[in-house]
Amino acid sequence: MGICGYITEGKGIDGRVKEDLEDFFVEEIIDLRIDGDGPYTVIRVLKKNWDTLNFVRALANALRISQRRISYAGTKDKKAMTVQYFSIKNLKDDELMRLKQMRIKDSEIYVLGKTCKGIQLGDLIGNRFVVRIRDVRNGKEIESILEELKEKGVPNFFGLQRFGSIRFITHEVGLQILKRDYESAFWTYVAKPFEGENESVREIRKILWETRDAKFGLRELPKYLRYERTLLQRIREGKSERDALLLLPENLKMMFVHAYQSYVFNRVLSERIREFGSLKVVEKGDWVDFVEKNGNYFKFREDFVKVRDNNVNRIRFLIEKRFCVLSIPLPGYETNLGDDWTSQKIREFLEEDGVDLKDFRHEYREFSSKGGLRSADIPIEHTGFRYDLREGDAVFEFFLPKGCYATVFLREFVKKPLA
Repeated sequence: MGICGYITEGKGIDGRVKEDLEDFFVEEIIDLRIDGDGPYTVIRVLKKNWDTLNFVRALANALRISQRRISYAGTKDKKAMTVQYFSIKNLKDDELMRLKQMRIKDSEIYVLGKTCKGIQLGDLIGNRFVVRIRDVRNGKEIESILEELKEKGVPNFFGLQRFGSIRFITHEVGLQILKRDYESAFWTYVAKPFEGENESVREIRKILWETRDAKFGLRELPKYLRYERTLLQRIREGKSERDALLLLPENLKMMFVHAYQSYVFNRVLSERIREFGSLKVVEKGDWVDFVEKNGNYFKFREDFVKVRDNNVNRIRFLIEKRFCVLSIPLPGYETNLGDDWTSQKIREFLEEDGVDLKDFRHEYREFSSKGGLRSADIPIEHTGFRYDLREGDAVFEFFLPKGCYATVFLREFVKKPLA
C-alpha cells in the first residue's frame, strides 16, 4: 500500500494484536449537543463485532424504518469494541418505545435525548483508543521508541482499511480507472486473487481471473460478495465493463480514485522518511498544516501553508513547539507541482504509473478528484499517549483526530503488519 519501513530504528515489542475483540476499544469523540427537543433522537451504542453499515442496517430493520433516517459521524471497523453515536430522524412514540426496549446481539443501546440537528460526518472530532497487545517480548523498548517518535514524528500513513477489507486492491482499480482501462478495473475488482482471503473463494477468483467467465463467477461466488455478483450479472446482461462499474453505489465508486491518491501519498511519505530520517525537517516549497488544541483533544486545522523565504523561520519554530506539521499533497487535477522535493516525487510516481494530473479530471464525477493535502506527521505529544505493561501485555491509550489510523500509529511500536 506504499508503506515502506519505519521511522524509528529500535526493534519492536512484537506481540499478538487483536487476539480478542475486546483488545481493541474505540470510542468516538464527537461534537454532540442534546437540546432536549427537536426531530432527532440521539443514541449511544456500545457494540462488538459490528461494522457501522451493518449495524445501521440491523437497527433500521429492528425499528422497521428506512436506513436513510439514521445518521452518524464516521464509520467503525468490525473487529473491535466500539462506542458510536447515531441520530434517528422523526421517531414516532411507538418507534421510540421499541428503541428503548430493543435488543440487538452484541450491542447495548442508550437513548440520550432529542436534538434539533442530526449527527453528520463533520461532527467527528476523533477517536479515543485503548489497545492491548498480548505477550509482548520487548516491553522495555516502548520508552525508547516513544522518545524517538517525539523527536522524529509519527508517520500519518493511510491504513490498510483505505485499500480494502481483505483484498487490498482498491487503489489498483483507481489507477486503472484513471487510465480509462475499464476492463482491467472491472476484473481486478471482481476477480483478482489475493493472499489472505478465504482459500475456496481465492480459488474461484483465480479461475475467474484467468477465464473472465461471468457465468462461472455467478454460479460459484458466494452470495455475500454482492457487489462482485452484481457486476458479473451486468456483464451477463450485455453491458460493458465501464457501464457495469458505473452502476456501483456512489460512495464505493468514489473510493477507487481516493485509494490511489492515498497510495501515492504513502509512497511519498515513505520516501520522505527514507531520505530525511525525520518529519520535523521542512524545506522551502514544502507544505505544512497547523495543530489546534481543544481541551483534551487536538485537530489538524487543514489550513495549509507553503514554506517560503518569508515564513520558513516561523514555521520551523512552530514545528519545534509541535503546533505545526509537515503536509503532503494528494494528487488531483488542481494540484500544482513545482520543483520542490515533494513535487518531484509525486511527478515521478505518477509517471511511473502512467498517469498525469489531468487524468484526475474524469468525465464521470465519481471518478474525478481535484486533490488536496494531508498532514504527514501526528504530534504524539498531543495524543494523550500513555501505556502500561500488565502481566506480559502492553496496553496503550491515546487519542487520534479524524482521518488517522490507530494501526498506523501503533506499527512503530510493534514493528509488524497491523490490520
